[in-house]
Amino acid sequence: MLIRHKGRSKRSFDFILSLYKYKNLVAKLSNVPVLKHIGWRHLDMANTTLTYVPVYENLELPAGTAAPVSVIEHFINEASHHLILSRCPCRSENGCQDHDPEFGCTFLGPAVRYVDPEVGRLVSKEEALDHLRQATEAGLISCLGKFKFDAVMLGVQRDHHDLMTICHCCPCCCLSTAIPYASRETRDTVVKLEGVSIELDAEKCNGCGKCVKVCTFKQIEVVDKKAVIGEECKGCGRCAMACKQEAISVRIDDPTYIEACVDRIAARVNI
Repeated sequence: MLIRHKGRSKRSFDFILSLYKYKNLVAKLSNVPVLKHIGWRHLDMANTTLTYVPVYENLELPAGTAAPVSVIEHFINEASHHLILSRCPCRSENGCQDHDPEFGCTFLGPAVRYVDPEVGRLVSKEEALDHLRQATEAGLISCLGKFKFDAVMLGVQRDHHDLMTICHCCPCCCLSTAIPYASRETRDTVVKLEGVSIELDAEKCNGCGKCVKVCTFKQIEVVDKKAVIGEECKGCGRCAMACKQEAISVRIDDPTYIEACVDRIAARVNI
């Protein structure tokens, strides 16, 4: 008989939640050599891979190619078990004013069977797919992959290879807003979706700065009244969604990008 680890994951969840208000400080500590070494070893950062999936409505795709959200749908359809958190740690701990703090992340794989029911509820594949649909309609950008930190939060760190994260991120409170303060090695664990490029039409850009405000990775700045996109852009597409001048667009040129992304993530986590 399966026994869910009631209490253990609840204690882990509550402790990790207490750190979310200090996410920028925690990220900065990853630049301290000794702490960086400890973090990379214990959090298995070498095997961490997270990718934001753009949902920009005018995304340019090769003819006949499925939309990026298909990557997430693939893993939901393939997963043996599905869980939705009772609340979003980022939004609930940072007092989000724009999105529902109780709209939680999704987790996939055998490990979710051991999560305390007070932390999250097991759901069907159909419910998980509907949750993804709601996230997209609410303007949340989903990020998926393997991140042992989440396994620690859920109290299932021993089973972290059997846990996939799907975060439904807002631009104001998400843990990703701390990434610019982290070490380069940590920043590089967030991998741009294969084949994605963010295109800027300088003639249309009026330098309004809306894209700068929504870029959680601080990869856009206005120079001489024109937006400039940095080399560490993660391709989430928020800037394109915010640009009223339609000066920024999201393109995918490689029709095999879904297979490439699925292969990369599937190699790190068993669901």
